[in-house]
Amino acid sequence: MDITYLLWLQGLREKAGPVVENIFSTLTDIPFNPLTILLMASIYWCVEKRMGFSLLFSQLGGNFVNNVIKNCACVYRPWIRDSRIKPPQRALEGATGYSFPSGHSQNVMSEYGALGYQLFKKDRAQKKHTWAWAVVICLLIVALVAFSRNFLSVHTPQDVIVGLSVGLIFICLTNLLLSWEARGAEKGKKNRDLLIVVTGTIIVVAASLFIRFKPYPLDFVDGNLVVDPYKMQSDYFSAAASFLALLWGWFIEKRWVKFDTECPVWQKILRIVFGTAGVCIIYYGFSALIKPHIPSYHVYCMIKNALPYFFVVGLYPAIFTAVERKIKKGRKAQKKN
Repeated sequence: MDITYLLWLQGLREKAGPVVENIFSTLTDIPFNPLTILLMASIYWCVEKRMGFSLLFSQLGGNFVNNVIKNCACVYRPWIRDSRIKPPQRALEGATGYSFPSGHSQNVMSEYGALGYQLFKKDRAQKKHTWAWAVVICLLIVALVAFSRNFLSVHTPQDVIVGLSVGLIFICLTNLLLSWEARGAEKGKKNRDLLIVVTGTIIVVAASLFIRFKPYPLDFVDGNLVVDPYKMQSDYFSAAASFLALLWGWFIEKRWVKFDTECPVWQKILRIVFGTAGVCIIYYGFSALIKPHIPSYHVYCMIKNALPYFFVVGLYPAIFTAVERKIKKGRKAQKKN
């Protein structure tokens, strides 16, 4: 039934032509678009630290869980299950790992679904409808990206539904965990952040050992391996390392940096400009430099994806906080003189 539905959508896509196909190919990559990551980072650096971190935690935590499920279920992609399924080449490039659940669906829910929820909460608390338009846009993005995974024939309906569900569950879990930690801090129980980080680390390490050494299906056609498990694991190890980097970056920021989002507009702009430059240098420049020196592709994927998030959450706030404090101190000294 799921293959029949995908074949029907494939027929619609072929009749609609390349323009419609290109539109959906662009929409489908929104969860992993650099602008989406920049949006969450900018909220964290400049708008509301708690909200920004909750978006990042929801995205990376959900992505980690989603990839654990993927490598446990080991469901092949639709075109492997049925040769009549012909996804566009552009969509194939982003369809890595196993099929179930959909990573794009989970990520768009964890990002834009979470953002819509946070904005809805703000409006509800203030008894206004200031952000109603943004909430609608967020929900529209979630719906379009989820549908695009079926329309482009890279996921079945059940892949998408479960991916959205994982994202939704992690939005709830994120809010519960961060609220629990905040309440503890207010009551003088200051080690709840450490408990979250240590527990998260233990879970990630245990899951990584399981994913690395568990048995995988080895199906052959004409003597050739249909799916290489080693390649399928790369998305998992990228997600696991990114989530760990986020947790420890958050812990460092909470304990020692403690930056403030209350600052002049020009200062916020500088934070975003230099932060964006830093992420690009690390993700594209530094990763290209180290790639020839790392024999393990999994280790390379882990470093490449972990460093930008550690930079965004922990290292960069420490840098701009130190610089801003030094400038502020210098100005005060000048005024005295």
